[in-house]
Amino acid sequence: MREQLGYWQSIQASGRPLFLPDIGTYFNQDMAQAERLVDALAEAGVTTIKGEILQTADICLPAEHSGEERYWGHRDGQVVAENYRALIERKVVPLSSYETLFRYAQRKGMDVIVSVYDFEGADFAREIGCKAIKIASSNITHQPLIEHVATLGLPMIFDTGHSTLEEAARAVNWAQDQGAWEILVEHSPKGPPNPVDQQNLRFMQTLGQSLGVAYGLSDHHGGNEMLLAATALGASVLEKGVCPDTMGNEQDGGHAMPISQVGAVLRQIHMIADALGDGLRHLPRRREKYVSRMGLIAGRDLQAGEVLSTDTVSFAFPAKGIKTEYWSEVVGHRLNRPLKAGEVIHWAYVQFNE
Repeated sequence: MREQLGYWQSIQASGRPLFLPDIGTYFNQDMAQAERLVDALAEAGVTTIKGEILQTADICLPAEHSGEERYWGHRDGQVVAENYRALIERKVVPLSSYETLFRYAQRKGMDVIVSVYDFEGADFAREIGCKAIKIASSNITHQPLIEHVATLGLPMIFDTGHSTLEEAARAVNWAQDQGAWEILVEHSPKGPPNPVDQQNLRFMQTLGQSLGVAYGLSDHHGGNEMLLAATALGASVLEKGVCPDTMGNEQDGGHAMPISQVGAVLRQIHMIADALGDGLRHLPRRREKYVSRMGLIAGRDLQAGEVLSTDTVSFAFPAKGIKTEYWSEVVGHRLNRPLKAGEVIHWAYVQFNE
């Protein structure tokens, strides 16, 4: 048994999910824009940012062989087709720039978690002090990369989008076989224009329970509703793309959150998490009782010797005499004195049968 809680266990114990705003490469090599995103996230109260290490376009085949990436253009509602190699080339950032950016975030008191696509990026992530490394959904079948990351000693995230439960389990097993034990799996529903009934958020719980690890959501919904629902379903991590307010059509832009919304959404997430509580009701015995609980009163003018029943007794609050919770102890017994309609019935007024 491990003496200390792991990274994901500590987050679970905190009662609040870790919100992971993913700045990715929405800044498109504009490092000044990237720092502005970091500034805005810090101001919003974010404690951890999510990025990626994409330092070479060679993870994609040359343009003549790479085919097209098709994504939803959230500005005009049309599908955009772009050569995949060309898309990667306009997003590649040298490691030196990544280091400058992530050190900048760390100086602002934020932790950094990144997706990696090759061994070099994974080693770099550990060197600069990233808190965890994510395996992107496209790499859920990349056994060499998963096994390499697992040997680095950092917590891992597996994005299970587009994969079967069997593929997700296999990837987790590869990591565990290399000694990784701090593992979290993300449910990753398809983004716009897919309808909301395809979100299937309960699968997030199925993943965690089936694989025996922490679970979270990589949110690809066009709004913020799924983040709030996933909070209520016990997600430990909520990942969401975050982009400049004025960004045009862009890969993954259809489900990215404008940066100006982050603070308000983070407050909503925290309120929901705090409201869930521990599932128990803690009521001290010496407490002020609920004033609207009722007691017994005479339902009409009553004579001594009349039997207490629903024909002779009415109920009203506050409970000044016999409380309604003791009804079974007095029903069928007789009054030992007359009462006016509406008069409170006290224990002393009851003559109990022998």
